[in-house]
Amino acid sequence: MIDGPAGDDSLAPLGRGEIVAVTMFFADLVDSTALSARMEPETYRMVVGRYREQVLHAVERHQGRIGSTKGDGLLAVFGHPISRSDDAHRAIRAGLEIVREVSRLSEQVERRWGFRVEVRVGVHSGPAYLAADLDGAQPDFAGSTANQATRISGLASPGAVVITPELLATVGDDFDLQAQSSPQAGDPEEKVIYLRVLSERLPSR
Repeated sequence: MIDGPAGDDSLAPLGRGEIVAVTMFFADLVDSTALSARMEPETYRMVVGRYREQVLHAVERHQGRIGSTKGDGLLAVFGHPISRSDDAHRAIRAGLEIVREVSRLSEQVERRWGFRVEVRVGVHSGPAYLAADLDGAQPDFAGSTANQATRISGLASPGAVVITPELLATVGDDFDLQAQSSPQAGDPEEKVIYLRVLSERLPSR
């Protein structure tokens, strides 16, 4: 458990919390603002509702939980309240499932309204601060792990699941990965390196 430094109330966290080791993914609807401008509000609400349902179902099937929502993005957490050795694997599998399901949804939307719907998912593992779950409220996870997952999601191509290089040692034997890079914001000479998940490898017999 974590409390504020003794004698320094200005630095004390609001309530009590703990540091937990988790895997997080951020699933984000691509160009949702432009999409909302081209669709009737009721149609957009229905499509986004279907997308959110698909994300929630995939997360639940792979034993994760939704940590928070941000616009049309959803942050999912794997490894809390129960930590498993394959948390990162399950997060990636959930991401791949979401990409497949949203692709099917996109085909339906395109046939009916002429628009495509695409999602991208970023995955990262690390420590997170878990604020106290007061009055049964949704747990609030904060810290660089969530930020990293959100950041690389924004770098990914539409329809892609990407992971940070730190996950290579954990999942590299079980997924086919492709190294990619993007210019660092504010410094084109510096590159952000990340890995796109192409597919899961079949277990050898």
